Amino acid sequence: MTEGPSQAAGESTGPDIDAHLEILLRLVEAQPDASMAICLTTPGGIIGGHLVAARTWAERWEAAVRDAGVARQAAPMAQLPQMVQAAQPHGEASDRGLHRFLHLVDVTFMSVPGAPTASVWRGRVGDVCGWSLGAPS
Repeated sequence: MTEGPSQAAGESTGPDIDAHLEILLRLVEAQPDASMAICLTTPGGIIGGHLVAARTWAERWEAAVRDAGVARQAAPMAQLPQMVQAAQPHGEASDRGLHRFLHLVDVTFMSVPGAPTASVWRGRVGDVCGWSLGAPS
């Protein structure tokens, strides 16, 4: 490892950045109707789904809350993603302009017996150990 002028030996400047994954995230954010089949390896297991823009995920979140039938609490709970995004001055991006979270829809948890599914999933980019394009077969 090469040390920069302000970096002492053994000091870390933060997590490694996967430039390829960051570019994929930017592509789906630039085209909110786009989705991309992807499998992620995380410390919790392997997750398959479709990578989508945060706005698309938020819309699916709202639908999932409505479909869950949580009548009285549905409106505030459904609006949670928009409230969180509005409260963050730079949106979901880090102070360096990189994505901190990624969003999947139509998710399958492949490391769990029975391969349960979910309509939406949100995870930290820093927790992705590896990934591959395409849906699991």
